Amino acid sequence: MLAAWVAAATPVRAQTPAAVGHSVGLENRDGLFGFSSAPVNVKSDFTSQFKDGNESVLLLRGNCEITHKEKTWTAPLMVLWELPDDGTGQKRILAYMETSSEFSAMESSPGRREQRPFLLVDLETSGLVSLQAIPGRDPIDLPQSADDPAYIRARQRRMESRSNLQQTQYTFESAPMPGGVYLPAPAPRIQQRVTISPKFLGGHLEAKGEISEGSIPPEYVVTLTGGVNIVVDNVPLNVGGQMVLSRVDLTADRAVIWTDANHIDELRGFDIDSNTPFQVYLEGSIVVRQGNNDVRATHAFYDVNQRRGLAMNAELRTLLPDLQGTLRLRAAEVRQMSDTNFHAKDAFFTTSEFGKPKYRIQASDVFLEEKFLGHPDRINPVTGDPEGGTFVATSLNNTIFVDDFPIFVAPYLTGPAENPNIPVRKFNVGYSGMFGTTVETVWDLRPVLGLDLPPNVDLQLQADYLSKRGPGGGLRGLFDVDSELFGQPVHQEGWGQAYYINDHGTDNLGLGRRDLPVYYSDNRGRVIFRDRIDLDQNTWLQAEIGHVFNNDRNFDEQYYEYDWDTQKDLENLLTINHQNDNLTLSALGTIKSDGFNDQTNWLPRGDATLLGKQLFDSPVIWNTHSMVGYGQLKPAEAPPDPTLDPFQALPYFTNSEGLVTMTRHELNAPFDVGPVHVVPYAMGELAYWEEDITGDSLGRAYGTAGIKASVEFAKYMPEVRSTILGLNGLAHKVVFDAEYYYAQSSTSLNNVAQYNQFDDNAQERFRERLVPVELNGNPLPTYMDPRYYAVRSGAGRSVTSPYNELVDDQNTLWLGMRHRWQTKVGPAAAPRIIDWMEFDLGTAIFPQANRDNFGETLGLINSRYAWHVSPRTSFLADGVWDVFSGGQRVWNAGVLHQRTARGSTYLGFRQVEVDTIESQLVTGSFSYVLSPNLYVVTAAAQYDVAEGIDRGETFTITRIGEFFLLHLGFGYDRSRDNVGVALSLEPKFGSYGSSSMQLNSLLGIY
Repeated sequence: MLAAWVAAATPVRAQTPAAVGHSVGLENRDGLFGFSSAPVNVKSDFTSQFKDGNESVLLLRGNCEITHKEKTWTAPLMVLWELPDDGTGQKRILAYMETSSEFSAMESSPGRREQRPFLLVDLETSGLVSLQAIPGRDPIDLPQSADDPAYIRARQRRMESRSNLQQTQYTFESAPMPGGVYLPAPAPRIQQRVTISPKFLGGHLEAKGEISEGSIPPEYVVTLTGGVNIVVDNVPLNVGGQMVLSRVDLTADRAVIWTDANHIDELRGFDIDSNTPFQVYLEGSIVVRQGNNDVRATHAFYDVNQRRGLAMNAELRTLLPDLQGTLRLRAAEVRQMSDTNFHAKDAFFTTSEFGKPKYRIQASDVFLEEKFLGHPDRINPVTGDPEGGTFVATSLNNTIFVDDFPIFVAPYLTGPAENPNIPVRKFNVGYSGMFGTTVETVWDLRPVLGLDLPPNVDLQLQADYLSKRGPGGGLRGLFDVDSELFGQPVHQEGWGQAYYINDHGTDNLGLGRRDLPVYYSDNRGRVIFRDRIDLDQNTWLQAEIGHVFNNDRNFDEQYYEYDWDTQKDLENLLTINHQNDNLTLSALGTIKSDGFNDQTNWLPRGDATLLGKQLFDSPVIWNTHSMVGYGQLKPAEAPPDPTLDPFQALPYFTNSEGLVTMTRHELNAPFDVGPVHVVPYAMGELAYWEEDITGDSLGRAYGTAGIKASVEFAKYMPEVRSTILGLNGLAHKVVFDAEYYYAQSSTSLNNVAQYNQFDDNAQERFRERLVPVELNGNPLPTYMDPRYYAVRSGAGRSVTSPYNELVDDQNTLWLGMRHRWQTKVGPAAAPRIIDWMEFDLGTAIFPQANRDNFGETLGLINSRYAWHVSPRTSFLADGVWDVFSGGQRVWNAGVLHQRTARGSTYLGFRQVEVDTIESQLVTGSFSYVLSPNLYVVTAAAQYDVAEGIDRGETFTITRIGEFFLLHLGFGYDRSRDNVGVALSLEPKFGSYGSSSMQLNSLLGIY
């Protein structure tokens, strides 16, 4: 970077080996640092240069020194700005220095030395600015930018020097001094206690103290031998951006202390303050502890109040709360430049706890510095401390080792310290009847390409090979960042994925669809992007992209089956939302990018919702929801060959489009009659569709009125106790509730097109196959139509229902009761209440049974039962029944036993019966940690009692290593007639607890 500016080289004065340098003149290119007759000499180990606005910036680290006229300033870190010409022809350079020392060669004060926590110096020159580096090697350039935490501090203190304002716990009021030097006012004096004692109880500590008159001011020098422990209390420490008072604990075989000359008679313990010099040299079995930092070394020097130090043959340990583990930094030399700033040479760092780490990154130079990943003014509401502070590690000339084998080389790495930058995130090898021999890998692109990604941004590369299908790969990433939009600060989070596979096989989607051709192209894949932008506390944007290549109807179901069955549908949408108290406004636009799913394009749509608005100081509450939009309803297209992939279009998704509008208003007036809570209500709706299910315009008026009531009873039985049943007193609470409503619609639901989806694509795809596969092409019975099931259950009646189409004439009485039997557990001094047993029962009564419930007065009987026999064992059951012929009878019962983090077991029976469809499944699952932190075994199986066949089994054993999870799995899926074997390597770093989320799915814990 600096090579473009090299003009000449001149010798410099002799230095120690770490600081000896050569001088390079910098040409006035790009406006950086000009020519003069009174040179400014600059020296450092590491440099970086960048632009901040119209100012050129030079960031220096390690043994930094500036000499100008008769003065020399030294510091571990410096920032230099070239200031714009003020018209005098003089070049101005503003220099910021941290923990700086100033030496004067003026005749009036020869040898004078002053030390400050930081310093701003304004230099005027018309001469040469020279940069000095170590002779025999080129200056080392560190890729940096205006986001560097050191530069952010420097820029902040520069701004504070202008306004005399410092927004931290301590106030430094900066004032200009003669010669253009800005000096911080002294920090408030904090009383500190120094205690000196033997290293071991009963040890013999020898001490010798004397005053050194040669220093200005005089120093008190103490030499300690025989094992010493030095403790300094009330030392300021930067923790997450806040200054707190901490203890510094130093232990060594031998030590030398330099402090002021006022403590000659107080060797064992004395008081100083935070501005008193206190420096310590240590030798032999050194341990230095402060806050979360622990340094061990053979030789060390430490300046307590400046929080600077140098340790030889050292190891630094610092706690990383997000990892729930420790970062270890071991090096030939570790230099501490501030509370949160370290530089190590010839080092390795790792999160391994082993003495000889199983994985490590070895580097020539490692910089460890705290950086705020969150918004700078985001405060933890509980602690009041800033959020987002974490250590960032930057390293040069890296080699990544697993055991003693080098697996990766990178010239430059940077990222959060809790991420050890191991490039392989996932490595799977297996065999499947559908895909053949498979090799699946995920790579972290930060170390692979040496990317300097912003904090909380993760970018990964997928590279796969499936022998029966072909090669595949793509990118995926996630982000959670603070950024700007139109010049305004915003918070943004989301994720994305792009995947491609050259597929020369056939799809296997289950029984009846085991050999489907890839209809459109061998080039298959998808793109997903989802983003949320918080503009402020009440306003946010959402953007989504979801597209499958080549209108490939079966790609998601084949390659992303879990996402297809359980996750949100792929959509292309943009929405803006604003919420102010109980008012919510939103605008939405969606575009369909495929032809194989049922979807509505909104071009656009607006919604307004107001809830809980009291009318004119009366007991009446008003709730309302209105929407207006232009909708294009696009039904799913049939597959190219319906004989191979059965399909029948759903009748309520038609080619309809046009204006869609609706407004709903509800009034309710809750009151109490003794212990009974009563809520009468009435709701009305006006809706309009420019095109209905037949293509004609349609208007609808809908109204409903009803009354809700509930009452609670309780009985307390403190005398009921049983150690066997786990009862420590018993309370029975029951709530009886009822609702009657009457609804009328001006048009039948049969005339309304379904612009608002109520099912996911996976459920709609199943319904499109149901008639040709299960009903042999016969028409779908009305009692199996999901829209009429929604009408019977009242799913579309509420003001805020997202599918307002689903209403019709209805006359219904709902009855229900909810029982809870509760007891106390825990210590007698602080017991807590738990539900020991739960039982819910409800049903609907239809006075107009022929119209509303297929001729049966009673319907939709539902129940749920749970008996928590112990904190680890529960009996569970639930079900729903209809009593008319062909109605649903769905229920399941089982027992769940969990051993907290050690594992869980479940055994259950499930019956599904609707019309001619019947299934009776016995399901079992098991997971267990065979030995702590070593092996996890999981297994699951299903057996169909009705058909007398097994439905599938899985078995996995996981080896928990220090830095990886090794999974070996077997599986059989009868529906796909597929047998699979897989071996998976998943990186795991830090303590066992930090990886528990990776194991939760194995252990049945969610």
